Amino acid sequence: MSRPTDSTEYIEAKNDLRKKVREIRRRSPADDPVKRAEAALQILSTHFDDWMLDEVKSMFETRAVWAAVDYREGEEKRAFHRAVHDIKGQSTTLGFPLATRVASSLCSLLERVTDRALVPIDLINQHVDAIRAIVRERAKDEQNRVGAALTQTLLDVAEAYLTHHGHVEEEDDGVIIRDL
Repeated sequence: MSRPTDSTEYIEAKNDLRKKVREIRRRSPADDPVKRAEAALQILSTHFDDWMLDEVKSMFETRAVWAAVDYREGEEKRAFHRAVHDIKGQSTTLGFPLATRVASSLCSLLERVTDRALVPIDLINQHVDAIRAIVRERAKDEQNRVGAALTQTLLDVAEAYLTHHGHVEEEDDGVIIRDL
């Protein structure tokens, strides 16, 4: 490790950066970019339910393709996993945090059960059906008692299954999202 020197060197800037930057003026003192962004989000939010339905449709289609090849390892399973992972990543933003929790649990099942003979197809299908029901019934959060109870039950069953049959990778934190 080198020792710091007692001498300090100052470097004079050759260019005045203030001359390179253009000042952007607001349209009016009342112009608030945060309010504009919130208004844009409000307009987009009218499409959130439709976008979630599209994600659920994709998940169903990829699961059907995976089922057609007898749930084997391969591109079909990876495509299904990507569709579930997309739901996990987008559902809360689109207003469906319960779907995020169920999709997170399903991702854990897909990632941590590595022995094909132990893949819990019925439990996987129950997760898929739960996500569809949550979106169809607009059971968006914990205020929906039936959706919240369904979600909690699936998480408990999946966690118990993974405790006995799951494999933990080094980069896998083994966490099923419970509270969002």
